Amino acid sequence: MTVKRVTFVQELLEFMGLGGRLHLAWISSAEAQKFARVVAEFTEHIRALGPNPLKAAEVNHLPEEPPCMGGTLEYREPEVAEASK
Repeated sequence: MTVKRVTFVQELLEFMGLGGRLHLAWISSAEAQKFARVVAEFTEHIRALGPNPLKAAEVNHLPEEPPCMGGTLEYREPEVAEASK
């Protein structure tokens, strides 16, 4: 089931433009050296991919106002029932 789920998330990340940022490795608790090697290799892989491309797109392309809002957001104090005042 894990392989199925990870494969699905990998495909989803690929669709979103974040391909290659999820890795699954089967490592026993007795394989400390293998764990260290896999983590180091994946860390280098992530560094080679560079920063999150969605973060840059988010900063550069956000509309001034969310399209679903008719105006600006305004904070209002929650209404308190008379009995609790």
